[in-house]
Order: sequence, then structure tokens, then C-alpha cells
Amino acid sequence: MPASLSNLQDLRTALGQLNAERPASAGPREGYTQYEPRGGDFLRRLDLEVSARQKDARVLVTGQIGVGKSSELLRFSQNQSRRRETIFCDLEKEEHPDRCGATGVFLTVLRDCWSKTLHYQSRVQRSGDRGLSELCHEILIPLIDSLKGQYTQDKRKVVFRFGGMDYPLLLEDRHRALAIILGKAAQHEAVSQPSDRFGLVPDTLVHLVNRVLRWIGGHGAGRVPLLIVDHVDKIRDVGAAEDVLVKAAPHWNRIEASIIMTAPYEHTLGDLRNSVESRWGRPLMLYPLVTPDLAGVSIPPIYLNLGKNAGLERLIRPESLRILAHYSGGILRTFVQFLVQACKEAHLAGHDQIEPSDAKDVVHVHETAYQDYGAANLELLDRIADTGAGLGEAATLLRSPIGILVGEPDRGEQRLRVHPLAQAAVERYRLKKSKAVGVR
Repeated sequence: MPASLSNLQDLRTALGQLNAERPASAGPREGYTQYEPRGGDFLRRLDLEVSARQKDARVLVTGQIGVGKSSELLRFSQNQSRRRETIFCDLEKEEHPDRCGATGVFLTVLRDCWSKTLHYQSRVQRSGDRGLSELCHEILIPLIDSLKGQYTQDKRKVVFRFGGMDYPLLLEDRHRALAIILGKAAQHEAVSQPSDRFGLVPDTLVHLVNRVLRWIGGHGAGRVPLLIVDHVDKIRDVGAAEDVLVKAAPHWNRIEASIIMTAPYEHTLGDLRNSVESRWGRPLMLYPLVTPDLAGVSIPPIYLNLGKNAGLERLIRPESLRILAHYSGGILRTFVQFLVQACKEAHLAGHDQIEPSDAKDVVHVHETAYQDYGAANLELLDRIADTGAGLGEAATLLRSPIGILVGEPDRGEQRLRVHPLAQAAVERYRLKKSKAVGVR
């Protein structure tokens, strides 16, 4: 019996291979979208930046939300495994980065660096090397004091105050205890108000990070350490972004490893742009994919392959795929979200495949998000469509729902265009404006 989206099990199988909220996986994996090469030279440029600077590369990666930065960085990390000791630090793991400052980011880096040492633990135990245990003690004891932990009378347990609640932790396995403490401290620092934070200073954390990096370097077969710090681009608060990208720049320069870090797109523009670029250099940009025209013939292979990898090759009509790819605006997260929602629409309609009507229903739902745009935003979108207003001026529209798309420069000119989903809202605005002028 051929697969059909009207069948609940076939629907579950398809949805099990699609997840817009996680970085793409290198191969078929339940709950993940499979990675598909996007073309272009982004990964080659990234490799050149790191290779040319050895241990002191400092690279910011930026681009619009959902464009695929995390997937590309994870792919880069996997490609580097034989050449460099890569440590992938995820600011969103157990945290909410929205207003996370420099201390929260450095705690996250220390947390994930320490987790990397645990990969060597069994080898170290067999060799009788006491260096890791000594390093654990060197970090754990002052960290407990800094986080105001209270020991029980027998010293076997310590109690912390995180988020207004007591958090007891056994100290029998000190390696595991340190990993948990760093995770909870990073989470607390990211989500709490400044007045409720512990007052840890980046200087102390940089020293500890470097101690761990030296240990890793000594056990990593001579491979150069590389830190990849992801989801820093999700910091929305301008003060927190400035703290991480500008004020903490001297601390980042003291880290004894090459660093690749994502950066909030709108905070690398406007008032912060010169300050950020003077410290990090010009960020490496990841742009949206090319989208097919609704009346065109060919569809870029990446869209076809993403559908095929999810088992949708025979479950989606080419015209439906074209509609979803076009209205995604080349934002990969949006395209995968569209595929998920279109599968559900087809199931509810009793369709074996995703029909054009299912794709149009999905698009219509997302177009309604632009009904909340006020006159000022719509006026700006209208001017972008007509004249291509400056990117700094349009920075307020770079967050979701995405009103504008920033394409690769053409002859030195930054290309801006209105997102296909926002086109209908712009047309309605123009119609109302022309009627208002006619009434006058």
C-alpha cells in the first residue's frame, strides 16, 4: 500500500524527519531535519578565517533568524574534528539567551569546555593521571564560594539558591557535580534579573576557561582548540548584546583558542556596528537561499532534497513545494515549518499528498502575522520595495515575523527586498494610501 498523508502513521513518519527548531543532522535521525548542502562558499570562507589565524582567530557569524547558521556551524564543527579540538558551546541549551550578558556566555563556555574533558575521563583514569581531578578541585571549590553555596554539616552536599529556590547537590562524584553546577549557574545567569545575579566577573571565568582549554590541548593529540559559541545571535536586549560583543572583547581576546561566535544581526548594525567591527572585524554573513518564482520552471535542489530526505518525495506535488519554497523567502527554518504544517493540513483534508490548496492554506495563516504591522512599519516596507531603504533604518524589521530579506550584495550594493509573506500587507497599505490621497 503506497504511503499517504491521510494515514496517521505515514504522517508521523514524515514529521519525525522534520524539526525546524534544531540544527540539521549529518544523517537520517529521528526528530531532526537532515542536513543538505546549501551551496556557496560560506564554509570555505569560515575555514579560511580559522586556518589563517591558528589559535587566535576571532570570527563573528551573523544573518537573519532561521537562515541556517546553527546547521552550518554544526556541519563545520563535524568537518573540523580531525584537524582541531572543537568545543561546541550552545547558549540555548537549558537557557534563554534573550538578555544574557557576558558572564552568562562565559559560564556557558566553561560549562561546555568542562563537558568536553569528560570525554577523556576513562582514558585518564586508566593512565592514573591525576591532572583532571586536580583541575576539577581547582574550579569547584572557588565556584561554590562564588555562587554562595552552603555545605551541609558532613560536607557531602552543598545547597545553592537558584531562582529563589534551594538546589541541593551531592558532591560524591565531583566531576559530575561540577558539570551540574556550571549548567545551573549558566541558566541562572541567563534568565535572572541583574540584581539577582551572583556577581561573577568575566576575568575569573576567563582564567578558568583557559585552565580547562590547556588541559584539553594537552590531551587532544596536539590539535588546536576551537570554540564555536552558538545562539548568541538570540540575545535581544541591546545592553546585553553590547556587553557580550563590545565590553567583553578584551576578555574574548584572552581566551587561548580560536573563537567562532554568532552575533545578533540587528546589533551588528546601526549604533553598535562600528564598535563591533573595530573589535571583531567584519562579521561573516549567511544569506537566505534563492527562492523559485511561482511562475518559474526549476526549483533549487536544496528544497527538493529537504523534502526527499523527509520521505516526502511522493507525498508532495511539485507545485505545492514551489509555493512553500517561494513564500519561505529562502529562510530554511520557515521552509521546514511550512513542510510540517502542510503535512498536517493534507492529513486533515484527507489528501494523500500535499496539494497546492494545502500549501496555500499554510501560507495564508502566516500572512496574517503582518496584520499587526503598524503604519510606520508598512511605510518602511513600501519604501524598501520602491527604493531599497538603508539596512540600518530597516533593522527593526529583522526579527520574526520577517518583513524584509537581505540578499548578497550586488556590485557593492546591499540588496533588500520585502519578504513574500509581507507582500500582501504592503499591497493593502498602498491601496489604502492611494484611496486616502484620492479623498483629499
